[in-house]
Amino acid sequence: MPSYAQEVKNELAHRPEDDVGCQRAEFVAMLHAARKVDGRIDFTTTNAAVARRLITLGKIFLPNVKPEVAAVRRKKLLKNLVYAVRFVAAGEVQNFFDALDTTELLKRTRFKVAYLRGAFLSGGTVNRPEASYFLQIVSLTQYWAQFVRRLMEKLDFPAKVYERKKKFVVWLRDADSVCDFLGMLGASAAVERFEIARNVKEVRMQVNRIVNLETAALNKSVDACQGQLADIKLLREHGVAVSPKLQQAMALRLDNPTATTRELAKKIGMSQPGLLYRFHMLNRLANNVRRQMLHEKNNWRS
Repeated sequence: MPSYAQEVKNELAHRPEDDVGCQRAEFVAMLHAARKVDGRIDFTTTNAAVARRLITLGKIFLPNVKPEVAAVRRKKLLKNLVYAVRFVAAGEVQNFFDALDTTELLKRTRFKVAYLRGAFLSGGTVNRPEASYFLQIVSLTQYWAQFVRRLMEKLDFPAKVYERKKKFVVWLRDADSVCDFLGMLGASAAVERFEIARNVKEVRMQVNRIVNLETAALNKSVDACQGQLADIKLLREHGVAVSPKLQQAMALRLDNPTATTRELAKKIGMSQPGLLYRFHMLNRLANNVRRQMLHEKNNWRS
């Protein structure tokens, strides 16, 4: 089963694009992300649709260059296929770059979006929304990473760059930014899944918060009941004389050992703070008995 990032790339790689300017911007971004070695351009990806997208664009803008294509299975980790596309006609490729007008290439907003789409197809990944919100584009050079970051900032995305294992990563962590970025690139199905997963996650978190609050309140109520019962038992064992009002509170608690203070107060038609005060007085009397017992125990030992 493909990962969420692979699903996004599959959707973007199959996205129809008829605007030549957008096609050119996307193709240039993919070439910028590739490795340049001895006059060759080597592009690698684990996504077959992305490799086909690059080859299709190459036929449009480099019609006289036949790319070399290979598929190699990794020996480690997931052992999935890695697709390698190599452009070997260095002269014609260089002429293509020399003829580019960078200002014209990214003159319009749609060209900027297409360039970022190519950058994401080349080195991008995004976490599944059920886990966390994190999108990144990995670059081989700091210059290109900063270029992508500035381009994203021009489109109001708060991108950042950090270095990792001699590579440079442009990243977004905010949920809204990640969702809006994917929507801007044209991954509508991925955005829909993202929104559904985010809503489910937020509802689950809200339910958990409510359950935790109710559990904490219940535990607090149980602890209070147990403490009051222990105080009453101690006072009765030692025959401590109490006022009629406190006797009423003791009898009420003994008859309703699991009821909350609010429920007990309602039974006898008084306020909850008033009943709490009575239990507080019983606790003070019980603590006096405990201190007296401790004092007598210390005297016996000495």
